[in-house]
This record gives sequence, structure tokens and C-alpha cells, in this order.
Amino acid sequence: MIYDSLSGAIYTLLFWWVIFFVWQRLVYRYPNNNWKRDIIVTFIQSLVVLMLLPVIAHFVR
Repeated sequence: MIYDSLSGAIYTLLFWWVIFFVWQRLVYRYPNNNWKRDIIVTFIQSLVVLMLLPVIAHFVR
């Protein structure tokens, strides 16, 4: 398994969430920028990455 523990998975999730959130806020700077939508979208993106990393790691090995 790619994640040693639950805390490792949570740290990975938070890492990717911050990366995606910062990217979303920097790239899409427009006056009507919706924080709630950005938080939800980036959280879903980080969950998808969290689920796909073990699958990709399995095929790379």
C-alpha cells in the first residue's frame, strides 16, 4: 500500500489540496471568484489524486 497510515493519507490529501487550491486561485483571478466553489472543486481534485496514486504506483512497479 502506498500510504503507511491514515495520517499519511491525510497529509497527502492536504498537500494536494493546498497545491490545487493555490493554483486555482492564482490562475483564475477574476472579480467574481467564488471561494466556496474553489474549495470544493480543489478538494474533489485532491481526492481523485489520492485515489489514483496507488493505482498508478501499482502499474509503475
